Formats: sequence, C-alpha cells, structure tokens
Amino acid sequence: MINSLRSFIHMLRLPKPDYETYCREKRLERFEKYGGRVRHLPLHALAHRILVPLMKAELYLGGNRLTVLRDDRRPTVRPVIFCPTHIGGVDIEMSFLAIKNPCWLVLGDPRELYKDINGMMLQMNGWIPLDVLEKADRTAAKAQMKALLQKGGNLLLFPEGVQNISPNALLGHPYAGAVDLAITCGAEIVPIAIGRDGDRYYFILGKNISYDGCAYEERFRLTDELRDRMAALKWEAIEHLPAIRRNELSDTACDDFIRSIFDLNAGEYTFTVDDIRAEEFHPKGITEPAEAFAFLDRLIPCRENAFLLNRHLSGFSY
Repeated sequence: MINSLRSFIHMLRLPKPDYETYCREKRLERFEKYGGRVRHLPLHALAHRILVPLMKAELYLGGNRLTVLRDDRRPTVRPVIFCPTHIGGVDIEMSFLAIKNPCWLVLGDPRELYKDINGMMLQMNGWIPLDVLEKADRTAAKAQMKALLQKGGNLLLFPEGVQNISPNALLGHPYAGAVDLAITCGAEIVPIAIGRDGDRYYFILGKNISYDGCAYEERFRLTDELRDRMAALKWEAIEHLPAIRRNELSDTACDDFIRSIFDLNAGEYTFTVDDIRAEEFHPKGITEPAEAFAFLDRLIPCRENAFLLNRHLSGFSY
C-alpha cells in the first residue's frame, strides 16, 4: 500500500507524456511479476454501487439525459462482456448507468485520466487501462481481462476501440477481442446500441449471446455477426431520435459533430481525430471512403479528368 502511494505521488509530479510512459511501465512490471492478476472484486463492486448514484446526479445536473428504450438481457450466472457502440460525449458514464451491474471498464489511452478525479473514480470502480498502440501493453491488458472474467467479473468493452466519427457508418469495424474473450472464458456478450442527440442518450440492450460450442478459429466470423447485431440495434435506436431532413443539414454538419466530441472536455483531454484514425480497426480487403477518394487531394482539374469530379462542373462537359 505504501509503495503504491509513493508510486502515485511520483506519477503526479511527472509531466505529460512522461507519466503515461511511467504508468505503462508499472503495468508491465506487475504483469511480468504477477501475470494478469485482478484483486478485491467485492470492494470494486461496492465502490461501483456507491459511485453510480453520484455519477447519475452529476450527469443530470450537467444537462445529460438517459433513456433506456429496451433491455432484453436475461439473467445469467456467467460473466458478461457488455459491448456498446461508441458515440462519444459521456457514453461511457451513460453505459454504467444503463447496465447497472458492476463491471470493469477497458479503457484505451487514459492520458490525463491518470491524474483526473474521473480517472480515480474509474480505478475505484475497476478499470483495465492500456495504450492501444503498444503491443506489450495490449497483451498485459488481455491477460487481466481473462483473469477478471474467470473470477466471475463483468467487462465493459467498446469493440470499435475508438469513437465512431464516420458521417455514415452505424459503427466502426470491431476488433475480435470481445468474442475471443467470450469463447476462451465462457462469457456471454450483451450487445448495446447507443443513439445520441446532443446531451440525450438512447440505449437498447440486446439479448445475451452465448458462444458455447464455438471454436476459437471462428472468432472473426462471429465478430462480424456481433457487428450485425449491434448495427440492427443501432438502427432501432436511431428511429427514436428526432427526425431531420437532409436539406436541413448544414455543409459543416459532420465537422460540427466531430468537433462537439472533442470540445466536450476542451482543455482537459488531448485525444484527437488523428488518434482515432490511427487506432481504429482496418480489416484487410476493405477500402475506406477516405482512402478510395484520396486521389482527389492530388488531382489537378482539367478537361480530361473532369468526369472524375462531376460531369456537370461548369466549363466541362462530355
């Protein structure tokens, strides 16, 4: 306990990004010494039950509203991996409120949360932090997730890994980690869709998915099926959002939405669009729109290539 306190005080004195490196190195040291150890699950569950009402009051006073449209979960004695879509804002906090059951958060790149009061609350609740682009850290975090599930604990894990900032995709391509853990640890997955309209969040919690009898080699196919289920729930959640006509959207609507995600905690957190692009999952064989149309940034318009842009461009016809 004393050593942990000394380590925490030392971390507080370090500048960014030194304290990120320090925290990651301490995690790897613990992993090398103890493996994927998790402890004090009953205490973390108690902390969860104390913190959630406080979190609910804080969110409400801040103008945030939660609506659970439907909850199709069934009781189970197995550990559960809760898998929500990732829409930004306070979707993590709202997920805790909608789920209600104690669960540990898997959090990539905590950054300023290491020193923040919200980060301290997450540690009390139970969290598994990792630096997404560091392979050794991902390995250590996965071992800790397995240990938690094998002890009967629950996970809150966003399969997309990063916030979905696409102007048209219901959700990003999910990593196979959730299904991997469910197969190897005998856990069930509860897919969750989150719809967001400003400070209003709409949740649909889907039916439990069991992976009994599934082979580890099927994890990628099963992840595609999980994505389909999450997308279907997301469509349903979207139907409850206020209707808007396409001609009512401004030309900057997409940029405004992305900016709102990062302006929510302006001055506190340094996660950027570039970070999301670097950490989102890119399946082999799938070309994203930004990549497909990247040539437009290098194209010099002329009569010969006008058809690539718009057949009705002024001055060009064919």
